[in-house]
Amino acid sequence: MKNRVYRVLAATVLTVASGTAIAEAPGPAQSCVACHGQQGQSASAQWPNLAGQHAAYLADQITAFRDGTRENEAMMPFVKELSDEDIQQLADYYAKLPLTTSASGDPALVERGQGLAGYCSACHGMRGEPVAQNWPILAGQHAAYLEQQLKAYKSSKRVHPLMQAALSRLGNDDFKALAAYYSQLVPE
Repeated sequence: MKNRVYRVLAATVLTVASGTAIAEAPGPAQSCVACHGQQGQSASAQWPNLAGQHAAYLADQITAFRDGTRENEAMMPFVKELSDEDIQQLADYYAKLPLTTSASGDPALVERGQGLAGYCSACHGMRGEPVAQNWPILAGQHAAYLEQQLKAYKSSKRVHPLMQAALSRLGNDDFKALAAYYSQLVPE
């Protein structure tokens, strides 16, 4: 009995230490891995890291993709058959994974981005981590993805009244600077 406990404990430590699994991935997560990585860190800077995001935010976004209220042709084949339970399992799984920092923006733009972050801090917090569980954590996200999303809000491809208001005076150069700043923040 004692040896069995040690073997289970050793296997658990080795699995966690090797980074192969922090939590048991639900079945639907297998279709997410190609783009969003085994541990929720995306394979491309154009796609979001899911690890460590708020579960409520992830569930809202996956549901919006599934229901077509947030359009993304690449996502549709993977989410169209998900049940509400599947979505909640995915959201809970990715929320439990550790958030990391991509630091993928232009370092020369970070200071300017920090100056512009006042436009964002009321909702996304002083360090890119909002208190509201339905809003995304910006800290450590890929700069290219953040910039792409800011442009989508500005053009009304994505719609949220608070985002449209906050971005009304900002342009593409501002988006690059904000993305550079938030991408290098270390999540707390």
